[in-house]
Order: sequence, then C-alpha cells, then structure tokens
Amino acid sequence: MNEHGHEEWKQQLVKCIRCGTCRSVCPVFKEENNENTTARGKVQLLEGVLEGAVKLTPTLQERFNKCLLCKACVKGCPSGVRTDTLFLSARLTNANKNSLPLAKRLAFKGLTFRKLFDTGLRIGSVMQNVVMKKSDDGRGNQARFNIPGSGLDLRRIIPPLAAKPLRDIVPEKTTVTNPKGRAVFFPGCMLNYIYPEAGKAVVNILKRNNWDVTIPTDLSCCGTPAFTSGDQATGRELAAANLKALAGDYDVVITACASCGAALKNEYGEILQNESDHNAWQKLSKKVLDISEFVVKYGDPALFGALPMKVTYHDACHLVRGMDVSKQPRQVFATVPELDFRNMKDADVCCGAGGTFSMAYYNLSRRINDHKLDNAEATGASCLVTGCSACRMHITDGLSQRNSNMRVMHTAEIIDMAYQNGEKQKKGGKQV
Repeated sequence: MNEHGHEEWKQQLVKCIRCGTCRSVCPVFKEENNENTTARGKVQLLEGVLEGAVKLTPTLQERFNKCLLCKACVKGCPSGVRTDTLFLSARLTNANKNSLPLAKRLAFKGLTFRKLFDTGLRIGSVMQNVVMKKSDDGRGNQARFNIPGSGLDLRRIIPPLAAKPLRDIVPEKTTVTNPKGRAVFFPGCMLNYIYPEAGKAVVNILKRNNWDVTIPTDLSCCGTPAFTSGDQATGRELAAANLKALAGDYDVVITACASCGAALKNEYGEILQNESDHNAWQKLSKKVLDISEFVVKYGDPALFGALPMKVTYHDACHLVRGMDVSKQPRQVFATVPELDFRNMKDADVCCGAGGTFSMAYYNLSRRINDHKLDNAEATGASCLVTGCSACRMHITDGLSQRNSNMRVMHTAEIIDMAYQNGEKQKKGGKQV
C-alpha cells in the first residue's frame, strides 16, 4: 500500500479490461448510477494521475473517499484487480498531498494515546447525555443539536457508550481447570466501550469450552479507521503496538469484530514496513480466528441447549470477504436445537455502514441499508444476527427509522445463549 510512483499501481491498473463487472456489485453505483463511483471509473482516474492528466485535488480525494471498501469489486473482478489495496493507496497519496480534515487528524492521533483515549471515552460515558438524548423507541441515542464535523444527522440513532467498558466487567486473565488451550482476545473499541455484553459473551464461550482467556491491558485500537482514511503512519503505529501487546505463548488470537479481525489477519501485512514487525505479524496472523471459526473448530455442540428463536444473518464485508468467514456462523446455527435460521437474500451485500462512510454520506448509506432491511424483514425472522458491531449499529438505526420490531444481536450473544440454555437444561432451570 504505497504512494503512486511505485510499480504497484501500474501492475494493478494494467489488469483492468474495462468490462464493467464492478458496476453490478457496487452498492454506491447502484444508488447513484455514476461511473466515477465504480472501481472501473476510479481505475481510469488513477491512470490519469500517472499520466499527469489528472491532478491530486481535494475533489479527487472525495471521489476515492466515496467508497465503502466492501471488497465486492475485488471478489467479482474477472481480471483479479486488487481494487481494495489500490484505492487505499490512492487515499494515502491524496491524504499526503491534500491532508485530512483537522477533526480526523486529531481523532486518529488521539488513538495513539491509549490511556488518554480510554479516559476520554469513560468521561464521555458519564457526560453523553449533555449532547445526546434517548431515542423514542429506546434503541439508542440521538443528538440534541447539530454537532459540526461529527457526522451525526439529528435523526440518526447511535448506541450509547456503555456505563462500564468490557475491561471493567471481565478480568485481564480468565483461567480454567485443565485448559485445552490459551486464547488471547482482541475485543477492539466497540466491544469494549459500546457493546460489552457481546464481548462478555465471547469470554463466556471460550471459558465454557475450557480455554484460558487473556485480554491484554495495553491493547490499542486496531487502526483501521486511520489507515483506511489515508493516515497510514498512525495505522502502522497502532499495528506495531498491538503486535507487541499480543506477543505471547497463545494458541489462538480471537476476534469478534470484522474490521479488527481483517486488520490482524490480513491488512497489517499491507501497511507494516519494519521487517521485525512484519515478521511478528506473519506469525500472529496464522492464529487469528473469528469467534464463529473458533466454535466450529474447537467448540462442543453437545453443550448447546434449545434456543427457540427465528434468526437471519448479515455477512459483514470484512468477515465474508476480509476473513473468508461466512459458512462458519451458519454451521454453528445449524447445530443449535430449535434455532430457526432463515437465510436472507443478498446476505453478503454491504449494509452501507462502511465505517466513517455512513458519517460522511449518511443519506446514501441509509438508502443502501434499506435494501438490507427489506431482505431481512422478508425472512420473517425476529432477530438479525451479525458479527460486526459497526454493521449492528447501522442496521439498528435503520430498523428504528422504519419502526421495526426486529432485534439485532452479535453472533457471540446467540452462541452464548445456547450454551447458557444447555447448562440450565442440565440443571432443570429456566431457559434464556
């Protein structure tokens, strides 16, 4: 993921045969019908940059930012053009030329001060009601007034910061008798500060399957928001810090966040330049497992109890195309007694969240999300399950906007509920 002038761009650009297959899979193009939103259109722009016909202007920078990075064009490209790494390189080049907005630069820099970042979010949890109010349906919070640069549409519903982060709820080390293995859990920011109940479910799953669990205290943000925006230096700094924190005699590295998992397993390899860091990443990446992969590989389905629910599943982009995780959650659901799983149409199509994309292009992201919600509701399921907290947040907002009663839960929460019911059934207790 280098700046232009290297052979990387040329090697990828020459592969494009202008077939337009990317048009059929790009969620943004489907809504806007504008060629410059497609991978093919962006490839032509980069060719213009190399030829000197197109300048690195803020307008060009905005065109590359208007991309969900959902990787659908990568998977669908018959010529194998790595549009994901190509466009990230373009963002890096544009950011170095035109700089990022001040708010983003400050936010990304703040991520590198781990203790300050933690303190800020803890204070935010206490003070959030000053600028936020509960939504009418109780699903989250809405801004009380316009906050410049926040990306918070006044009608947008976001989850509140948790009263207690995950690190205050579970210990750094959870040990069991005669452990089958040693797991280190990378919860990421959202499971720690926004959805700690899902993070706790992950720890419960590992513990129930007789694994020791460690959540290192010096973990940082995975860095995805920074390096996908073009701030590769900050992304690299965070990656190096996390590699150091995750170093140890662990059998598996567990993730339950699509973006964090994809970063640890694949994307760190694209941004790390220091040889020792890159070698450490190569060793670590082989151990990275999404929690659903862990359950398929090491979990005991005999421990599941009946879970009479109707559920459907949304494939997060960074899981299905970033980590090749799609069949594993469905395999788990198939082994849970009485769980009625209903596959939705286009389950692997982007929900429109795209990290900061939904903040910059909220109305567009909502239109993309509406297709996902139509397909989910058509299944008749009462609960939509996903393995990505960013998707969960965006989908919950959409469901609230249309006054839907459908719930949204993390994959780990469903699995943990099944384990809980199995334990209660053995004891003759009431199921979850």
